[in-house]
Amino acid sequence: ETVDAHGKGECTKHSYKCGAGSCIFFLLQECQGLIFHGDKAAYVQSPYVDSHGETPQYRGRPLNLDMDRYNIFHEMWAGHTVRQKVMQERSSSRQVIIADFF
Repeated sequence: ETVDAHGKGECTKHSYKCGAGSCIFFLLQECQGLIFHGDKAAYVQSPYVDSHGETPQYRGRPLNLDMDRYNIFHEMWAGHTVRQKVMQERSSSRQVIIADFF
């Protein structure tokens, strides 16, 4: 379940409680990354890849952590650039996530 009685998704609530409004999540079932700043969120490429080094389209394949992709997340978090990345992804993506959805 993604929405509680207050109308905010669990990831949104967690980002405020533990990340001062910014967070990075890995949606393993969807094989996507999800970044948050405030009530805005954006999908980003997952750091997990299949044996061919690609983000799998189908569930059930074994996944491995790609350290180059992971380091992008680490640098984003350590460099406090999550907000900029959320805005960049939202302005260039066809998929816009409704505020507070996750």
